[in-house]
Amino acid sequence: MNKQKLKSILPLTITSIFCFIVITIVHHFTKEKIEFNREQAALAVISEVLPIKYDNNLFQDKLDIDVPTYLNNTNKLSIYRARLNKQPVAVSLMPVMTKGYNGNISLIIGISYEGKLTGVKILKHNETEGFGNQAHQDKSDWLIGFNDQSLESSKKNWAIKKDEGEFDQLSGATITSRSIINILYKTLEYYSEHRDKFYVNN
Repeated sequence: MNKQKLKSILPLTITSIFCFIVITIVHHFTKEKIEFNREQAALAVISEVLPIKYDNNLFQDKLDIDVPTYLNNTNKLSIYRARLNKQPVAVSLMPVMTKGYNGNISLIIGISYEGKLTGVKILKHNETEGFGNQAHQDKSDWLIGFNDQSLESSKKNWAIKKDEGEFDQLSGATITSRSIINILYKTLEYYSEHRDKFYVNN
C-alpha cells in the first residue's frame, strides 16, 4: 500500500520540483532584466540633466546623502556623480521635492562642479492640467530657462518677473512657478555650501 502511494505521488513531486527550479531560474533572469531596464530608464533621465562629457559609470558612483527636509521630506537624496579622468565634473540630485499648488513636485536637478545648473526635469507632480502641469518638460520649455543659472545672480533675481525677478512665470501657475524657482535656488545654495559632501568617496 505504501509503495503504491509512493508511486502515485512521485510524478507529482518530480513535477513540483521541476516547476520550482524553472520558476527560480526565470525569476533570477527576469529580476536582472527588470533591474537593467530600470537602470537604463534612470540613466536616460540623468543624462538629460547632465549634457556634459564624463567617462565614469554613474550607477557605480552613486551616493545617498542626508539633506534638510526642505530639499526632500525624507532627509535623503540620491546623488549620481559624473567624472572625467577621475576629476569631478557634475552631479545629478534626485528626487528634490517642493510644494506645488496641488501637492509635491519631484525634480531631478543637474549641477556642474562649479555650481551651475546643467538641467532640470520634473519626475512627478500633481499639478492641474493646462496650468501648473505646464512646468513639465513635455508641456513646455520653461525649465530650459534655468540652464546655466547659478548663485552669481543675486537672490532677489531668483523670482518671477511679477515679483521683480528675472524669470518668466507659467501662465495661470504663479504658485508652481515660485515654488520651483525657490527650490532651485535653495538647491544651488546647499550645493555651494556643502560641495565636498557631494563628491566624498563611498
